Amino acid sequence: MSIGNIFRNYDIRGEYGTDLNPEIGEKIAKAFVAYAKPKKVVLGCDMRTSSPDLKEAILTGLLAMGIEVYDIGMVSTDVLYFSTWHYKMDGAIMVTASHMPKEFNGLKFLRLNESGKLAPIGRGLGMEELEKITQEENWTESEIKGLVYKKEVWSDFVNFVHSFVDINSFKPLKVIMDAGNGMGGVVAEKVFVNTNLDITPMFFEPDGSFPNHTANPILPENREDLVLKVKQEKADLGIAWDADCDRVYFIDENGDFVNGDFVTALLAVNFLEKKPGSNIVYDIRASKVVPDLVEKNGGHAHKEKVGHTYIKHRMRETEAIFGGEISGHYYFSDNEYMDSGFIPALMIIEMISKQNKTLSQLIKELGDYHVSGEINFTVTSVSDVLKKIEDKYSNAGDINKMDGISFEFDDWRFNVRPSANDPVLRLNLEAKTKEKMEEKLEEIRELIEN
Repeated sequence: MSIGNIFRNYDIRGEYGTDLNPEIGEKIAKAFVAYAKPKKVVLGCDMRTSSPDLKEAILTGLLAMGIEVYDIGMVSTDVLYFSTWHYKMDGAIMVTASHMPKEFNGLKFLRLNESGKLAPIGRGLGMEELEKITQEENWTESEIKGLVYKKEVWSDFVNFVHSFVDINSFKPLKVIMDAGNGMGGVVAEKVFVNTNLDITPMFFEPDGSFPNHTANPILPENREDLVLKVKQEKADLGIAWDADCDRVYFIDENGDFVNGDFVTALLAVNFLEKKPGSNIVYDIRASKVVPDLVEKNGGHAHKEKVGHTYIKHRMRETEAIFGGEISGHYYFSDNEYMDSGFIPALMIIEMISKQNKTLSQLIKELGDYHVSGEINFTVTSVSDVLKKIEDKYSNAGDINKMDGISFEFDDWRFNVRPSANDPVLRLNLEAKTKEKMEEKLEEIRELIEN
């Protein structure tokens, strides 16, 4: 079994039983210790059917290396992130394939970096080293076996996420919540208990077979049930999480999906009101609504490559108070720069309650921006298509190659970037008018497809 293809840009991920199995998991755990050299490691897993066996193999590998393991059970990724810094651990492994279909599983890591700060492992940030050690099986097991402790973390986690808002300010809003049978229901039942909200839960039962829809709300087909329910119930808000809850998505009172860059802008303004002059990090795909609103409200906006490993690294570099991606990831300095799917949900509910406005009104007040959303194209040759695009526009606008290629013109802009794993190009386009956006979208669509 070749394992090279499971070491991805931001984590380890593969089809369970084909690319990844307990034997490989145990080896990766040993390689993690050899590379990161932790002493105390937090271990958690999601609800996937393969997660208990994979987690047990990870535990075996960690104990063989003499590690003190704190087993926090079946949790969301944001609970694991919180537990790692809050309890002053120096490493963490989460067994999850995030939003991927049921056939997949994977691993996410935290380690102490060279500056002694918690950081994820990704390409350019330790993933290559981890892969090399795993392939070569280059480790020495400990003569003294490690110890494992069961750790209860829920009350501390709930208190922490509640600290970002005034729970008592919540109005009795009607909120539909779709967990997609991922970890969202388990967490939501603890985070939103005893609030003033009128909550309708959807698919809260954790079930790794995903009997209703895959817990990946960025795909429109996985939001259909939630959108329909919001409209039927005349709800104030719809909220959906991916399977491991490091991403969160919002549906407004009209049943319309709210793009992640507009949520980033909303939350950024909220933070800047509390701490003027702060730095905010956003990903290169985002609408100009983010830098425009940040600068307008006295903050400093910093653009970064797509991906949680890069955003977290840039936030720490700039000491940013908040960061966001259009993919539904939101990061907080008070959470040790980690992402959370529940802090944004609480903050949006607080904003709707305190400002006595609907979510669509809050978004409309941000300004007039026309975005395409992310559109994926399967292509024969990624490099050939990127060159064709660059050749067409290189003399007409400013080019940026931070992540794929981005072009900026007077009245429109776009980013095209390759998928990390597939022959796919991802396009995000924005213009000052809807007509210009549609015109340029068709222009680039023809260029890519022909």
